[in-house]
Amino acid sequence: MFRRAFDKLVRPFVSRRFLKFAAVGASGVVVNLGLLAALLALSLHENLASAVAIEVSLISNFLVNYTWTFGDTRGRGGSFWSQAIRFHAVCLGGATIQFLTFMAMNMIWFLLLAEPALRDAYLGTADSWAERWLWHPFVDPPEVGALAYASQLLGIGGGMVWNYLLNFYWTWSVHRRAPQPAAPDQLPQGGADVP
Repeated sequence: MFRRAFDKLVRPFVSRRFLKFAAVGASGVVVNLGLLAALLALSLHENLASAVAIEVSLISNFLVNYTWTFGDTRGRGGSFWSQAIRFHAVCLGGATIQFLTFMAMNMIWFLLLAEPALRDAYLGTADSWAERWLWHPFVDPPEVGALAYASQLLGIGGGMVWNYLLNFYWTWSVHRRAPQPAAPDQLPQGGADVP
């Protein structure tokens, strides 16, 4: 049982394909963080900027993974559009992991590093636990400066593990064998004229 779990959960990470996936992911990090920086420079709300950066990097990553990382598996996981939809569904889970990590880490940085008076003022504006710890950080995130990039990177790492395993097994169906051509002795007799 342990070996089977190991083969399913760990072995896919010890491969050239994972290195390709990680390289594509690294390019997605550049797209993600670059766009996040540009949107923040335009004074877009921090959480909206993060969400847009995540979505654009997902689209970029799908296109490169489709053509390069998993190009040899075409036909196993369905059409381009079905794979695009599955990739996006999988990455929605990864993006959720990333976004929640981003928000949680920003709160942790703020709680650890903010001046007590600033921290008390920020937390004191909420009337309930849910408003203080869930709603307030979502609609009015604390200012953590450059640590927002560390939060984003930690979220990217958590989302990557989820994304790789689910895309490996579901989107591109790597575990399925490629269709094999018929053996010569299984071809119809009489050549191409046979109906």
